This record gives sequence, structure tokens and C-alpha cells, in this order.
Amino acid sequence: MFSRLLWSFCAAFLFLVTVLRAQLATVPTQLGTAPAITLFPGETVSVDLRTLLGVPGVTGQVLQFDTVRGVFNAELLANDAPKTVANFLNYVNRGSYTNSIIHRSVPGFVIQGGGFTASGNLVAPISADGPVQNEFKISNTRGTIAMAKTGAGPNTATNQWFVNLANNAANLDNQNGGFTVFGRVLGNGMSVADSIATLIPYDVSGQLGADFTALPLIGGNLNSNALVVIRTITTIPLYPTLAGEKAVVTYTATNANAMVATGTIVGSTLTLTGVASGAANVTVRAADVNNSAAQVVFAVTVAASAPVITAQPLNAVLANGQMLALNLAATGTGLTYQWKRVLSGVGGAVLPGATGPQYIVEKMSAAEAGIYYCTVTNSAGAVDSAAAIIALRSSGEARLTNLAVRAALDAGQVLIVGFSTTGKTDLLVRGVGPRLADFGVADFYVDPRLEIYDGAGVKGLTNDSWDGVLAPTFQSVGAFPLNVGSKDAALVTSVNGASTAQLKGVDSGVALLEVYALGGTTTSSRLNNVSTINRVGTGGNILIAGFTVSGDVAKTLLIRGVGPKLTSFGVSGVLADPQLEIYRDTTLLASNDNWNASVAAATPGLGFALEAGSKDAVLLITLPPGGYTAQLSGVGATTGVGLIEVYEVP
Repeated sequence: MFSRLLWSFCAAFLFLVTVLRAQLATVPTQLGTAPAITLFPGETVSVDLRTLLGVPGVTGQVLQFDTVRGVFNAELLANDAPKTVANFLNYVNRGSYTNSIIHRSVPGFVIQGGGFTASGNLVAPISADGPVQNEFKISNTRGTIAMAKTGAGPNTATNQWFVNLANNAANLDNQNGGFTVFGRVLGNGMSVADSIATLIPYDVSGQLGADFTALPLIGGNLNSNALVVIRTITTIPLYPTLAGEKAVVTYTATNANAMVATGTIVGSTLTLTGVASGAANVTVRAADVNNSAAQVVFAVTVAASAPVITAQPLNAVLANGQMLALNLAATGTGLTYQWKRVLSGVGGAVLPGATGPQYIVEKMSAAEAGIYYCTVTNSAGAVDSAAAIIALRSSGEARLTNLAVRAALDAGQVLIVGFSTTGKTDLLVRGVGPRLADFGVADFYVDPRLEIYDGAGVKGLTNDSWDGVLAPTFQSVGAFPLNVGSKDAALVTSVNGASTAQLKGVDSGVALLEVYALGGTTTSSRLNNVSTINRVGTGGNILIAGFTVSGDVAKTLLIRGVGPKLTSFGVSGVLADPQLEIYRDTTLLASNDNWNASVAAATPGLGFALEAGSKDAVLLITLPPGGYTAQLSGVGATTGVGLIEVYEVP
């Protein structure tokens, strides 16, 4: 009587353990509520998603079974069957179960594998280790995984295992010492096992041996494509730590308003980044391999940040009657601008209508000389720019005297620089390749060739290897010397109007094309426009044109970065959204993304017309004498063909 009571108690206890395990979720589950997030533009915050979306009922090592009928995950129950789990992992870790097969299927009972592998039309037994001690503790309910064994005794399990398709406790818990359960299928993974069980089992023991009395076949014909193959059994983590890592839970983020905030996931970490002021909902979904999922929604508010001025207006000395163009650049959302002038006894008098990032005086006179600054404001605050001191002289001279373009050329690619003059002007043109090695450029263009073309496209002077008689000319314009006998190219040409210089050859590599105006600032004729067109890349391969302003006063220049408009001239693959920046050394002086029509109104007749509202970039800027670079890149690291133009403003 006592033994019957004890058995009833044990059976009830096993059933209770099974029920308690089932109550703990083995599918992705929401564990908490996503907190409200407030950011500033450019600010980031990281969230450990495991605290909000997880699988709370899984604590053991997880295996992933990749079969031809689908993928499922299973948790190993090492606390209940430690020796059995260690035995099974030995087979897994050495790849014994790779390309193994389900060799027995009894619908409504079990599917069994672990005994054989398939290679082509060959089925071979998996080499078995010694038997493992029986550790029966967990009941053989639906979804549990247990070791198969022979009828010779309870301690005869080696490599074969089975998945319980139903509650087999009444049978398997009571015979041969009980069958050791060492794992359980997670989530909705039993849909894969059930799919296998729907296949008709065939008795092919006559062909393959006594173990194949109930072999499930896809399609019913015995061949390699009909076998239920388990491609791999691998250990996987519960949660990913790296991008793209295979795990029980996979996290993804979607966002309907990426202009306000972005959400990116690496492993189990969500990074939210503020972009612009506003509100956005970022939805994070946690899913398993069988499409069970849960999600949380992050309500992200991006607050406006106070303006930050990134490029200050420049001091300048101008000649009477010259144009003044002051610029500044600032970051922030909802920005407004107000230019002001410091007058005697007044801290900052508002300049009516001067409400943009640029302030233009078309013809300077003594009355306009003084100190200027700009107040930039948004809802988060206001900031004043540095003061620009603008002085005036009765006369002075300033002009463009040099353009230099460095580019990485593919084999056969041509680097083109255009220029125009107000009259007959002598120019020094150089195509530099080998000399760049002395400046640390390893992949220099080996043998550049220069060709000069007039405005009608007629080829004029050419040069392949420079002549040493030009060395004094290099020195007169401040150009670095070339090595005697090198294959760098150089020539002096007289130009009246528009022309182009082309650097070409059969090589690939980095080349430098330079144009210098000879005669200083005293001649009546001059360079009044320089330009270059080339492919705009990213990083070190953006398009950069260096230029020089010479003289004793500042010069106002129209500088354009053209992309979309080039399609009107038959150019394909143009830079869709150019961004133009002007630097002196490493200091940003001005920048523009999309041009403003007010610039065209102030500079009529300079350059071909741009389309209203296009994404071409234009700057009007007054620069003191010195060397500068115009840098053209694509917004969002985009690439394409772009044109840089620099015009003197009369």
C-alpha cells in the first residue's frame, strides 16, 4: 500500500514540475515597458533590450536544429540530467550530428534521430561513444527530448535521441528505468517536429537494415532528396551580442520618422540617436526562429538644441566699390538669423532684411565700413557670432592666381581643369605625378601628359615630360620644384578667353593638375574663372580644388558645387545632392547644401543658370588674400560626378 502511495506521489510531483516549466515562457515575451526617451540632436542613448524583451523561461544552454523541414531550438536541462547533456554535447561539438537523419517516425508518438548520417545516396551509422548512465527525472511529455536506448537495460543510451510528439509519460516514464529527458523544444518549434511526423513512414529495412522499419520520406521514393536531413545541430546563445549573430531571440527596429530619430540594433543593444526636433516612435520586435514575437514601442522626443556656430564671418579689407559677402554656418533646428552692425554708442543695430546666413553689400563705401555680427536663434536659445571687422581702402587689387586639383584616377581617366581670362594671359600649367612620391603618395600617377584645348575644343600645346628651363618660372609663382628628368609634365601657354587643361595617360594613380597665372597682380588681363569636373567619392576621395587669392585687399568670389544641373549637359551618374565647404587650412569658413536664389540675383551673368530649387550648392564669399580649398562631397556619403567652379565677382 505504501509503495503505491509513494509512486502516486512521485508521478504527481513529476507532473507538477512539468506544469511549472510550461508556465515559464519559452517564446519572446514583453518583460517591461519602454521608457520615454528625450534627446537632443546628435545625442545618443543605449538600451539593453534583454530587460524589456526576452525569454524568461529559458536558463539552460540552447541548441538549434536546422532540418530540411524547418529550424527549431531546444533547451538542454543540465540541472536534471547533467551526464546525459554532457554526452549529447560531445556529439554536437565534434559535428557527429551534421547531415544526420530522422530514421524513425511514429506519428503521435516520437520522431527519432542521432543514429545515422546521409551522404548522397549512402546512409552510414554514427560512431557511438560508451553508454551513459540513465538519469530519468523529467517526464516524457510532448516537446521533450529524450535519449533512446536498447532493451538490455536502463544504462544503454549512446547517441540516438527522440522528440516526444505527445504525452508519453504513461509509457516511457515506466519502462526500462524510465527514458531520460535531457531537453525540451522551445516556443513553437514543435511545428517542425509535427511537420516531420506528417510524412508517411516506410519500412525500408530490406534495403538499409533493421533500424529502418519506419523511415519518413519526402515524396515516398527512397533517395537522398527524400530523407529528412538534420543539416546541423549547433549551440547558440539566448541573446545576441554581435551584429548578425545567430541566437534564440533576434531584435529588429523600425521607425516611421527617421528624420527625427534613428534606432539601430547591434546584438541586444538598441542605440537611439536624435536627428532633428520632433517626435518619433521606434518599434523594437523580438522574434524567434519560428516567428513567435513580442514588441515594445519607444516614444522618442528630440528637443531643439541651442545653435552652434561652426563657421564664423571673416574680417576683410576691401577697396571702395567692391562687393562684400559675409557668411556664417551654424547647426541646430529651426534656426533664424539676424545680422547686426555695431554703431557708435549702440551695441548692435539690427540690419533690416538681413535674416539669412549670408549678408551682402553690393558696393562698399565708407558708410558701410564697421563691425558686423549675426545672432542665430531657435527655441532653445540664441548665440552671437564672432565680430567681423570690415575696413575700406580707396583702392586695391585682388585676383585669382592659382587653381590646383588632386584626384585619384582610374586607368584611362582624364582629369580636366577649365579656366577663362579677361584678356591674353600667360599661364603655367603642371601635371604632377612622380613628384608626389616625395610627399608620401605611394600610388602616384607614373607618366602624366598635359594637353591644352581652346574654347572651341581645338588642341593646342602638349607636354609629356617637363623641360628644365621652366624651373625659374616655378619659383616665380611659388610652385614647389619638380625633380630634374622626372616624367611630371609642365608647360606655359597664352590664353585669351575660355580653355581647358587635360591630364591624361594610360596609368592609374594620384595626380595633381595646377594652373598658375603669370605676371602677378599688376597686369590688366587675369584669370576670372577656374573650374574642375571629376567623380566625387567619399573620405579621401571627395573632390578638392585648391585656389589662391593674391593682392592687397580681399576678393569676393562666387563658388559653386554643381551636380544635378550637369544632367542638362548630358552627364550621367551626377552627384545628386552636393555639399560645398570652403576651408583655410583646417578651418571651415563657409558651407552650403542647397543654393539660394538670392546669390544668383547678386551675381548676374556669372556661370550657367541653375534650376530653381535644385540641390546644387553655391557660396558667395569675401576672402582675404591667401590659399583656400573648396571641398565637394555628397550629402549622406553619396557619390557621383561633380563640378567645382570659382568665379571672380567684378
